[in-house]
Amino acid sequence: MNDLLITELMQLQKEYCNILLDAIEKVFQEDTNAILDEINVFWHRNKKLVRCALEYLSKPYSTYLFTAATILDIDDYEHYPFLCLGDYHIWDDPIYGYIKMVMASPNEQFNEQIKNQVFNTIHDNIEILNSLDGKILILPVRMLSGTEPSLIHEAAMQTFLSLFKEKITFEIYRKTYSTIDDVVSILKDGMEKYVTLDDDIDSQLELKERFFHYKQSTELPLPVDSSDATIFWFSVYGFLAQVFDILLTCIQYQLVPYIRYSVAFRYLIIISNNFKDNNEISEMLFKSVVAHILHQTFDKETYSQLTMEQLIESVKTYNFEQQLFSALKDEGITLELPELQKTAEIIDQQLRLCLSEKIPN
Repeated sequence: MNDLLITELMQLQKEYCNILLDAIEKVFQEDTNAILDEINVFWHRNKKLVRCALEYLSKPYSTYLFTAATILDIDDYEHYPFLCLGDYHIWDDPIYGYIKMVMASPNEQFNEQIKNQVFNTIHDNIEILNSLDGKILILPVRMLSGTEPSLIHEAAMQTFLSLFKEKITFEIYRKTYSTIDDVVSILKDGMEKYVTLDDDIDSQLELKERFFHYKQSTELPLPVDSSDATIFWFSVYGFLAQVFDILLTCIQYQLVPYIRYSVAFRYLIIISNNFKDNNEISEMLFKSVVAHILHQTFDKETYSQLTMEQLIESVKTYNFEQQLFSALKDEGITLELPELQKTAEIIDQQLRLCLSEKIPN
């Protein structure tokens, strides 16, 4: 079954590459919406195959999904740490998300930025398809997952409203609060430090100051006269909805979310408290935490001396993932007791045992 699936998926990847090659020539000459629509139609035409692959490609939680990102930069060797874990690897094609953004946005400047991002992502996807020999599959997993948007919306809204001291509805929030001072004044005690807007902003700054940095540096698909409270809601709700979408999709198909983006990762950790009594989901989330730390600490300068084939061979021969999680278990490291610095040290130790012999002198 897997051989047949892989054969069909490889053909699907070739067909998608041809569509992208055609699209990249049209991005700045033709209507971007039409290009996005063509890509959208392609994936919906092939959604049965994609869903079948997600169901049957590998054992539960043995496929890692690189998600919550706009680019997987193989020129910067971002695929190297990704390939260290799991039996199969999927890049969650983000182009589908741009379709929704462009359709919903009244902000022309934002739409122009989206057009540039579409071009960059298409170019990146083509490079993945042409350079990695099928080692990483490109599939719009969240687009085709079938997760109910209303379920994601309800979960994200509930979580957003739970940030505040008093029990309020969104209607009350929208009508009553306007400035960022208003918002900060109603947050639960200690909640400021958990609200993250951008990983480039100093987390030690007060939330009000971080918000203004974010507001000034980020183009959002909102009317230019939107209030601070609206911008705050839109941003935090957006991250929460993204993470709930990822979690529900990964639970549905028994995938492990591989999240590079620190902001999305922090919200994943916050939401993970809701699943602490479910052993299977907790194990999946622990794998996701370890994958994030691996990505952030991976010594690309050293390990990029290896070819991709040497990396994959070493990882398989050493049985890196099993050895890593066995070492973490021996140290008593779990989702509840992650000990980030110790985890990073164990990852580094296991990588050196796995890969150092192949590094040229």
